[in-house]
Amino acid sequence: MEEVHAIAPEAQHSYATIWRRLAAYIIDNSIISILLLPLFALYLKKSGFWDLMQVAKTAHDAGFQMGDSSMGLTILFGHFFQDIIIMAAANFVFYTLYYSIWESSKFQATPGKMSANLKVVDENGNRMTFLRALSRNLLKIVSTAVIYIGYLMALVTEKHQTLHDKITNSYVLKTSYEIPHIQGVEYAGFWRRLAAFVLDWLMLQMLLTPLSIFVLVDGKNPVNEFMKQYVNHQPLIIPPVDAVIRFILVIIASSLITFFYYASFESSRFQATPGKIAIGIRVSDMLGQRLSFWRAAGRYAGKLVSNLTFFIGYIMAGFTPKAQALHDELADTLVVKSQVPKM
Repeated sequence: MEEVHAIAPEAQHSYATIWRRLAAYIIDNSIISILLLPLFALYLKKSGFWDLMQVAKTAHDAGFQMGDSSMGLTILFGHFFQDIIIMAAANFVFYTLYYSIWESSKFQATPGKMSANLKVVDENGNRMTFLRALSRNLLKIVSTAVIYIGYLMALVTEKHQTLHDKITNSYVLKTSYEIPHIQGVEYAGFWRRLAAFVLDWLMLQMLLTPLSIFVLVDGKNPVNEFMKQYVNHQPLIIPPVDAVIRFILVIIASSLITFFYYASFESSRFQATPGKIAIGIRVSDMLGQRLSFWRAAGRYAGKLVSNLTFFIGYIMAGFTPKAQALHDELADTLVVKSQVPKM
């Protein structure tokens, strides 16, 4: 029987660099945080941890010292470590399942990796089974345990493999490709894009400000109030847990509204948000075509990385050959001058 050789991954794709993988990691962990943060806040309320903080502060204000009595230690640390262990375990389980399920799905990638045009494959360039993906993600413990050297291996290994990639014989591939300049297309510069951003920001503020005033008590941000007390050396008043939960929910709701605003408009027939329509620019893929909703969603998620670069990721649009910001580079998208359909 003739021997059949599998096609090597490099025949069709290039290996993902550590920087593109880091961008995907930031996006995925931001998504996980948004999902878990309100659940953890509710758990802290139910477990009595917030009440414990109140007791600790009251005791401190009254001059109570940790060594005054064993009863004090019991009050302060009764279920503290148990609650922390439970939350850490729940976070680890969710994190592992999130990555394993997505990477063994038909997408072969988490939302973060899809945003950065990456996918995970086995040694033959095929989709991994769930157990293979689960093993790969569990072995991230080993990559972390060696002071993150297991992750940094992606900088020096020939195929940009981390330690957990090496052990499970898997690869992370870049699925995008280079496209030459499209004739007749003029890329939108930094200042034009900035003007569109300002218009969109003003419109979003009109939508989000009433939400904050309605949900937050007296329209006040409990975290800002606490920080003001600290900076001004005032007596610290720990906000009620219900106020903190409401604040978290407002942040999540605002984030989701902003996400759908950009992803929906930029994947619509207009290919642009109202701000971009007003300025006369639109978003497209590298061939000048309309984005799918998920592609537009990935582009928006990539802005998390542009934000973390102290906004240098946005400034890149002023000097890159195709006027691409960092999130455009990650999602393989363009912002071009164009006449869009009238509303």
